Amino acid sequence: MDLGVSRLLQLRPPRGRSGAWLLALGIGLVLAVEPMWPDRTAVGVAGAIGLTFLAATRWQLRWLPVAVLVTSAISLRWSTYGRISSDVTDVTKAAITTALQGRNPYGMGYFVSNPPGAPFPYGPVDIAWYAPFVGNPIVLEVLVAVGLTLYFGWRAANGRPVGLAIFALAPPLVLTSVDGSNDISAGLFILLALAVAGRRPVAGAALLAVAVAFKPYAIAWLPPLVAWAGVPAVIAFAGMSVVAWSPVLFDWGVNSYATSLAMAQQTHLRQSYWSLGAILDGIVPDFVARSLETLRYVASGLVAILGGLRVRSIDGVIAAGTVAFLIAQFGGYFGSYVYLGAIAPILCWRIDDWLRAGLPEVARAYSAAFPDQQRPAWRRTRRPTPVLERGRALVPTRPSHGPVARPAQAGHLEAPRTTRFTRNPVV
Repeated sequence: MDLGVSRLLQLRPPRGRSGAWLLALGIGLVLAVEPMWPDRTAVGVAGAIGLTFLAATRWQLRWLPVAVLVTSAISLRWSTYGRISSDVTDVTKAAITTALQGRNPYGMGYFVSNPPGAPFPYGPVDIAWYAPFVGNPIVLEVLVAVGLTLYFGWRAANGRPVGLAIFALAPPLVLTSVDGSNDISAGLFILLALAVAGRRPVAGAALLAVAVAFKPYAIAWLPPLVAWAGVPAVIAFAGMSVVAWSPVLFDWGVNSYATSLAMAQQTHLRQSYWSLGAILDGIVPDFVARSLETLRYVASGLVAILGGLRVRSIDGVIAAGTVAFLIAQFGGYFGSYVYLGAIAPILCWRIDDWLRAGLPEVARAYSAAFPDQQRPAWRRTRRPTPVLERGRALVPTRPSHGPVARPAQAGHLEAPRTTRFTRNPVV
C-alpha cells in the first residue's frame, strides 16, 4: 500500500509554472470560445482548457495539456462532422469513378457539384490519394487532421506547444477537415516537402512536385525553393513532375486538363467570396473587382520570384511561398477559408521556433518549460535540428542548455555568445 502511494506521489508533476504551456493554452482558450460549436462540446472544451491553464500556473506540465488539446481537437471535429459546405468531395468521387471506368476525368463538368457543372481541376495524385476512400473521402481528410494533431502533440510535449494549440482548435481548420474540402491533405503534402527540403533540398523539391500534382497551388513554394537550393532542385522537381503527371501527359491529355482549369476559373467569377474582391465588390465597378482574378497570379508570381532571391534559409522559403500563396488565393475575386488548411501544417510546424527566436520574453517562457525533466538516453545524444542556410547550420531550432555558438566565417572561429538564444532571420 505504501509503495503504491509512493508511486502516485512520484507521478505528480514538479511545482512551478509551465511558461510555454501558459502561452499555448491561453491561445487555445481564446480559439475554443466559439459559438458555432454545439453547446456541450463548446463548454466542455473551454472548461477543460481553462482548468489545464490554471494547473499550468502551479505545476510544470508536459503530457496533460497534450491530452486535453488532442481530445478537444477530436471532440470539435466529431461534433461538426457532417456539416458539408464544399462540393469538392462530390466532384472528387465522380472523377475517381470516371477514372476507374477507364474514361478521362478531365475536360468536362460534373452535375453533382453545387451549382452543377464544376470540373475536376486537381492533379492525378488527388485521384490516387482518395481512391481507397471513394465512398466517403471526408473520412480520409478527418484521419489526416487527427494524425497531424497527434504529431503536433508529440512536438508539444517536447517543447513546441503553440503549434498544437492553433492546429487543434482554430475554427477554420476544424471546419476544413470535415466540410468536404481537400486542403488539409494538401497541407500534409506541402509540410512533408518543405520539412524534408530543410535537410535535403533535392528530395524536398521532388516531394513538392507530388504536392503540386495533388493540388496545383502548392507551386507557390517552388520559386523560393529553387532560388535557395539551386539547379538540382529544378531537375528533381521536373523529373518527379513527369512521373506524377504521367496519366495526364500520356493518356488523358494536357488539353483536357487545361480545359478543366479554364472551367474552374469561370466558376470563380460567379460570386465574390473570402477575398480582396469581396471587399471591393460594391465599392468599385464590377469589372474592376473581377479583374483581380487574373492580376492575383501575376502579383503572386512576382512575390514568389523576388522573395526567393532574398531567402537565406528554409524559413525564408516557407515565408516567401506562404505570402505568394496568400496573394494567389485571397487576392482575387474568389477565395475560401479552406485554403488556410494548406498553410496551417507548415506554419504550426515552425511557429514555436519563430516565437522563441524573435521574441526574447517568449524565449524565457520556453526556457522555463520542463527544466527538471530528463530525456531518455537515446535522445540525449542527438544534436538539435539545425535551421539550414545552403547546408550550413545557423542556430538550433530548440534551445540547448548551454551557449549557442555562432557560425564560423572567413576561416576563423568566433567564441560562443553568453546568451542562450540568437535571432534567426526568416528572409
